[in-house]
Amino acid sequence: MTKKPFTPPCGTGCAAQMELFTAPAAPAESAEFDFDAHDVVIVGDSGGKDSGATVHEVCTRADKAGQLHKVRILHCDLGSTERGHLVEWPGALEVARAHAQQYGVPFAVRRSKLWGSLWQRIRSHGNWPGHFARYCTSDTKTAVGRDFVDEVGAELNLGRPVRAGYAMGMRAEESRARANKPVLERHRMSGKGTLRVVTTWLPVHQLDTDQVWEIHRQNSIEHHEAYDQGMRRLSCRACPLAHTDDLVRSAQLNPELFEEYADAEADMGHQFKKSISLRQIIEHARS
Repeated sequence: MTKKPFTPPCGTGCAAQMELFTAPAAPAESAEFDFDAHDVVIVGDSGGKDSGATVHEVCTRADKAGQLHKVRILHCDLGSTERGHLVEWPGALEVARAHAQQYGVPFAVRRSKLWGSLWQRIRSHGNWPGHFARYCTSDTKTAVGRDFVDEVGAELNLGRPVRAGYAMGMRAEESRARANKPVLERHRMSGKGTLRVVTTWLPVHQLDTDQVWEIHRQNSIEHHEAYDQGMRRLSCRACPLAHTDDLVRSAQLNPELFEEYADAEADMGHQFKKSISLRQIIEHARS
C-alpha cells in the first residue's frame, strides 16, 4: 500500500478540504523547538503526506542537535466498523511504520482505552463529528497521545513530570483556523502539569502542499497509494470534514464502507454533512 514520491495531479490545490474557511493569511516563520528542554519528542503519524514531511523535519533537526534518541513515532489506530471495515485507509499504518524505519526511530501503535474504534464512538454518540464537535480527534487521537506521553514518562522514570514535545502535521495553508495556530504552545493535555508538560510543535506549519511533496521527492519518503488514485488528503476514509470531491472519490474507492456509513446515517437520523448526505455522495460516485 506504499508508494515512492510522485507529482500530485492537483498541484497546489491539494490542500483543499475544509469548506468553512476562506484562504488563510500568510503564515509566520517557524519557531525553533528546544530539544534540550524536552525529555521525549513524539510525532503523531497518520500515514499521510504531512505526517511524512513532519517526521522528516523532526528527525532531521533532532539528529542535527544530537537528540534523535528522544524521538518516537505514534500512530493512533482508529479501529474497524461493525462490519469489519477499517475506519482509516488500509495501509496507512504501514506507511507510518515505514516513516519511522527510514529515520531509525521507535514506532508505536496505540488505540483509545475507552473506545474500541472511532466507529464505536460515533455510534455511541448518535451523531457525526463536525467542525464544532470534533470528538473524533479529542477521543481517539488527543487522549491516545496523552496516554502515550504518560506511558513514556513512566518508562523514563524521571521522578518528576515528563516534558514532552508533541509534533503534528498541521499546516497554515489548510484553513484559517490552522493558520492561526502557534507553531509552539503548551498543550491542554498538560493539565495542571503535575503529571506531564506537553508542548505542541507544528514543524511543517509554514509549508505549502508543493513543498511537502518536494520533501517527499528529495528524501524518498513513502506515501500512501490513495494519493495516486486521486485523493488529496488521507484522513478517515469517510470524514465529515472532508471536501465533497474527496468524499466522492473515496466512495468510488471504498463502496462497501460507504454503504455501511449510509445505513448508519439513516439509522441515526442525522445527515453526514450539512451540505450533502452519504446517499447523495454514493450517487455522485456511481455517476
